[in-house]
Amino acid sequence: MKKELSRQQFLRQMALLSGGVTWGLGSFTGKAFGATPYAQAARGKVLVIIQLNGGNDGLNTIIPAEDDNYFTKRPDISIKKEDALPLSNGMYMNPAMASMKSLYDKGLVAITQSVGYANPNRSHFRATDIWNTGSDATTVWDEGWAGRFLEMQYPDYPIQLPKDPMAIQLGSVESLLFQTDVGRVGTVFEDPNLFYQLVSGTLADSELPPATLAGDELAFLKQIASSSVQYSTVIRDAANKAKNAYTYPNTNLAKQLSIVARLVAGGLETPVYLANIGGFDTHANQKTQHANLWKTISEAVSAFQNDMTNQGLADAITVMTFSEFGRRVNQNGTQGTDHGTAAPMLFIGNNVRGGLIGANPSLTNLDSNGDLRYNFDYRQIYSTVLRDHLGLDAFKTQELFKQTFERVPIFKNSPDALPDTLGMEINSPMPNPVTDFTVIQYAVYKPVLDIKITLFDLQGKEIKTLYRGTRTPGTYQLTLNALGLSPGIYLVHMASTSGLSMYKRMLVQ
Repeated sequence: MKKELSRQQFLRQMALLSGGVTWGLGSFTGKAFGATPYAQAARGKVLVIIQLNGGNDGLNTIIPAEDDNYFTKRPDISIKKEDALPLSNGMYMNPAMASMKSLYDKGLVAITQSVGYANPNRSHFRATDIWNTGSDATTVWDEGWAGRFLEMQYPDYPIQLPKDPMAIQLGSVESLLFQTDVGRVGTVFEDPNLFYQLVSGTLADSELPPATLAGDELAFLKQIASSSVQYSTVIRDAANKAKNAYTYPNTNLAKQLSIVARLVAGGLETPVYLANIGGFDTHANQKTQHANLWKTISEAVSAFQNDMTNQGLADAITVMTFSEFGRRVNQNGTQGTDHGTAAPMLFIGNNVRGGLIGANPSLTNLDSNGDLRYNFDYRQIYSTVLRDHLGLDAFKTQELFKQTFERVPIFKNSPDALPDTLGMEINSPMPNPVTDFTVIQYAVYKPVLDIKITLFDLQGKEIKTLYRGTRTPGTYQLTLNALGLSPGIYLVHMASTSGLSMYKRMLVQ
């Protein structure tokens, strides 16, 4: 359902965009950009997503090279232990990923093992839509999870356009990832200067839409379409303002990441980028083709990480890989693999914990189709990225996915333990320090019979009970009145009869 946009608002915005002559940034006033909420909400973090189109074979990416079942099921395409790059716990990296292994050894790569979802879909198109929208297998959504996030960060869009693009996709085919109920929020191009040349001088469509239902729809189309044109100058200027501080390989993916690096270094405040690499539909002759793909990814990502480090920007950026599904455990008759289920996701950056996350994929405890079972629902991974990297709060994350998902210890500020050992969590009060009132958010991931949230002082004296009762899975909040409390440090403690216990510090001024 689209946002309500009155004709008066639309005409006012059309006037801003066109200036009566052309679509262009020059027609905007400084005031038009004065209140973009992103800087405060997401703290300037950047997420670079690399989509592996075709279905990446996880077992030949992060390899269980000490599991005899792996070689039994893949006699021709398996990778021997002595040829692979050792990680830990009996897992190895594809030998073509030497550049990625170098980052891993520095603690800059986190690998979530066996990511998927219940009742996985094996169609490239439907599975890609699921991963792009954040739905389950039986629900069809037409808005991307990143698009919904950006709508939350820029609530005045499209009435007020931010000064920089909300999202950028390198490529030519627009992704569902950035679709929202008011159209797309991503700007798509392959080269900043060619993009500028394509749209520069484009005349404004100054004809007013008719006062009909169809006219309202046309208003939205004009409004959204204009953003790409007005951002062409911003993108070109940012790309030309900065230079890469590292030499990139001569590959298409490396070119995409080098452009992202220039835009970030050039001052663009765009929070989400999408790059693409295809070729992962490896039904035949997989071994060499798959290795070459990961060599390309590893070298491109390594160059990007080095570039951002050299420019002092690496602390703000995380790279994430995903694919629409993994491949089957058994090789097929043409020395390839067919469409499967779960697969690993990689996270690269200064703020990740580094290392393997989750149990190794079991090659004996398979699902009813003989495929890998997933360790983590992919929406757990997205929820972790949204909350711990992009700064979205628990309530908005639950709203975005229409349910609550336990986070995974990917980032240095993520929960310390795997979800199996948790079941609930409590966040630090906000604001903190507090002078009068503060809000405390907490989440429950499994039905808990008796939760107690209590305020203690540092001497262990119980000051008051803030909540006691039963909660079903979901995200909750309570308001704490700090008026009357003496200045000092207090502990907000959450516990349950199952033995779970955690606390957060609160400073009263």
